[in-house]
Amino acid sequence: MSKNNITILVWMYKSRTSKTGKSPLYIRITYNNERKNITTGYNIESDRWNKEKGLAKGSQSDAIAINNYIQQTQSKLITLYNDMLQEGDVNLDKLIDRFFGRDYSPMTLMELLRYHNDDFKKRIGIDYSFSTWEKYDILRKKLELFIPMKYGKDDIRLKDLTIQFAADFDFYLKDNDHNKHNTVVKYIINLKKILNLAVTNDWIIKSPFTKFKSSFKDVERIYLTQHELNAIEQKSFKMLRLDLVKDLFLFQCYTGLAYSDMAELTTDDVKPGIDGNKWIIINRKKTDVRSVIPLLPKALLILDKYEAKRIGNILLPCYVIQKFNSYLQEIADLSGINKNITSHVGRRTFATTVALSNGVSIETISKILGHSTTKITHQYAVVTDLRVSEEMEKLKGKL
Repeated sequence: MSKNNITILVWMYKSRTSKTGKSPLYIRITYNNERKNITTGYNIESDRWNKEKGLAKGSQSDAIAINNYIQQTQSKLITLYNDMLQEGDVNLDKLIDRFFGRDYSPMTLMELLRYHNDDFKKRIGIDYSFSTWEKYDILRKKLELFIPMKYGKDDIRLKDLTIQFAADFDFYLKDNDHNKHNTVVKYIINLKKILNLAVTNDWIIKSPFTKFKSSFKDVERIYLTQHELNAIEQKSFKMLRLDLVKDLFLFQCYTGLAYSDMAELTTDDVKPGIDGNKWIIINRKKTDVRSVIPLLPKALLILDKYEAKRIGNILLPCYVIQKFNSYLQEIADLSGINKNITSHVGRRTFATTVALSNGVSIETISKILGHSTTKITHQYAVVTDLRVSEEMEKLKGKL
């Protein structure tokens, strides 16, 4: 017998023959020189047993029942063996446990999500930010609603996932939740990352979503023109909350800081730069990439304005991001700006209107924004019509 093959033999245990003349039938499984016996629960007379075929003789009802059980059992054992062979871990004890359904509960998708998110949550503030964990938790909540609606049950085993599941979930997010295409792509990407964790831990052989393709579409990236930026700067607000939000947004426009990084700035983060002037030097909260920001005069004025109002060493008093964005839209409306403005618009405005339009290189902008590659920066630094006009004028002169 090849040690890489499994043999399944049905045999009669004659030494345990009962007073009625019936002997119990056992199944012997042999693999890699190891042998295990399991009982079938059936008994039969020795003259009705075909030793060579491993089957009961005749067409009596008990013989038919015994033979059906033997064939089904052999088929099930072979299927379980092939599964374990693919997993690269054939173990007879585990095979028998799986056969009887003991101590074997295949990992489900929601179990995987909870395992991933619980581990992720423990690392907030160490490796990851709360906002990143929150995205995975929202994904969990969406799947908790999708699976019962689509499959009529609360969960699904990882081994039962197919590429069709990803396609159905993609459509559900667009049709039921009215998510935009790029938002859906982000959810699918995060789901793929979690499935890769299952592959790494040998809970599945390969991800069923690998071949599911979903790519981002180019969208218009909102930023403020110089005229719009001036409109906000020149607008006065008597309400303290709007005046503060205006200053925070302008600070983003002149530093390129993400809101989460700005909210955590301390006096220790403002240091003398290589030129002796004040710089903000931090590691970004989201990516842990070093960001160096020489402070422009308008940014310094905002810091000076709130110096006397500081609590401890926190540079600027900040609202939670939801309130900030809500108040920011109020400012946009009052300033006559017909755009959906969020904190991220300030970061893009710095990259596009303040920096790129004034001749700052994409490499320098990338360093200030704390990007790991300039490829990411290109998404922020949109080539403006003004820049096109200026460079074409230069070309006219040369021609």
